[in-house]
Amino acid sequence: MASTAQKITVRHGDRNFGPYVLDDVNRLLAEGRLSHNDLAWVEGSPEWVRLGYVPGTMAVPPVRGMVDGEAVSDRRIVPAFLLAFFLGVFGVHRFYCGRTGSGIAMLVVTLTLIGSVVTAIWATVDWILIVCGVFRDGEGRRITEWT
Repeated sequence: MASTAQKITVRHGDRNFGPYVLDDVNRLLAEGRLSHNDLAWVEGSPEWVRLGYVPGTMAVPPVRGMVDGEAVSDRRIVPAFLLAFFLGVFGVHRFYCGRTGSGIAMLVVTLTLIGSVVTAIWATVDWILIVCGVFRDGEGRRITEWT
């Protein structure tokens, strides 16, 4: 059983941090800097365990809209993908994602013959970025959820 006096070393990513006391671990969990899925070694234990299994660690619900500490968009990949695929040259997918300025730019540029070639390439690049999950909305948050 872990007490506040016991030292806890935490493996976050590929690095070890600590040793911490239980109060520090709980503070880092509350701040979102550690995860219950990180590995932990409690002083005197024979093996590493998930941090969530260490007695005394507080339960922290996952923050909605966060992935790996980064804010993610409430927009979805499937609608953005379909809009980019079928109406991409008009910038409709960018309007959907809250990127109104560049959506207007795509729409205006498409009105010229040469511009439609440029926006076709632009829409194809956006389409690929959307599928890869690295496209960002108007507030700079990644669009990561499919549906």
